[in-house]
Amino acid sequence: MTSENLTLTLSPIGFFRCPAQYPYDVPRQGCLAPEATGTIELNDELPCHLALKELDGFSHLWVIFWFHHNNSWRPLVSPPRHREQKVGVFASRSPYRLNPLGLSCVKLVSIDGNRIQVAGHDLLDGTPILDLKPYLPYADAIPDAVAGWTAAKPEFRYAVVLTASAESQLTWLEANGLDCLRNFIHNHLESEPLNARRHRLENRTSDSASLAYRTWRADFTCDDERRIVQVTAIRSGYTKDDLDNPADRYGDKELHWRFIRQQ
Repeated sequence: MTSENLTLTLSPIGFFRCPAQYPYDVPRQGCLAPEATGTIELNDELPCHLALKELDGFSHLWVIFWFHHNNSWRPLVSPPRHREQKVGVFASRSPYRLNPLGLSCVKLVSIDGNRIQVAGHDLLDGTPILDLKPYLPYADAIPDAVAGWTAAKPEFRYAVVLTASAESQLTWLEANGLDCLRNFIHNHLESEPLNARRHRLENRTSDSASLAYRTWRADFTCDDERRIVQVTAIRSGYTKDDLDNPADRYGDKELHWRFIRQQ
């Protein structure tokens, strides 16, 4: 076999477990959600006590994984920070790759047998893990690196705060199983919160909108001068007629009814 027609076979060493089920549940970079936690579950047949020896002495890991939701590739992509003009897929971290390999740096929290707890990730539940490597500051950090097209368009960050009532609503939903909404709100509203090309927005005005997350909505106001987004309410995205309809496509109407009744 020549290098021109070489075929490679990869087998996962394990899988990632976390609440995030959909691409919009995670940030475009793990460093944007340091509070997002998950677990790498290595295959039971691996000699983990040997393969993981000394790994607990590192603070961060490189995780090499497979974009398992991706079934096609694109030579040109539109990254979130560069929507005006497409860039080559090799000049981006887009999942639409010829070989859908992903690379993320995560914080190592703990190791327990074949389970590795990490934080600050951008992976989905069920992601196949292909390899792990320690992050080495002396080799992996390049202070004078040039950031290409990303440096040409600086990104302003907004502080996202919740009113007391919105915090109470969100806390109730989290206690009842809606795990990803808080991260979703912060991930989307920290950057260009009123940009309808980047976010699913409803009822948009010059300084307010509703951010859509599945069948839920987060109402917010935006102060561009101070770069502060205030989330004023979390509410159901269903109308009363929707809730009265016995069809339950997403299997969540009972939660919506309970949420409304406890308000």
